[in-house]
Amino acid sequence: MKKFELYWKELNIGSIVETNWDMRSSGDILFKFDYLAEPSQNKHLADYIQFSIRYSLLLGEGVEEADMNLSEEETKFLDLIIDTTDWYIINEKGEKKIILCPIFHEDNGITWMTDPKYF
Repeated sequence: MKKFELYWKELNIGSIVETNWDMRSSGDILFKFDYLAEPSQNKHLADYIQFSIRYSLLLGEGVEEADMNLSEEETKFLDLIIDTTDWYIINEKGEKKIILCPIFHEDNGITWMTDPKYF
């Protein structure tokens, strides 16, 4: 099992243990901050994590993306999702890899993928 630290910009979001790898990696995350706390130290990021969990739950229930009616809410997070190099992981050797915006799941699950532009 590989271990990483997940960052958004300079904020250490949590420690990841990779439990599965295919096209995308997935695993468990131990958050370094309470994204459910009110007020959160980084409300925008905390709101995105909560949104991502709701989104992944709906997908897991078989709800079609077009039927979710989340597009308006999703637009609030475009700065975190699209064309950003602010997400990255650091492995146990201290090597940094830029990743695409991760998807957060219930029960501290996470899915991520290395950004192919930065191999």
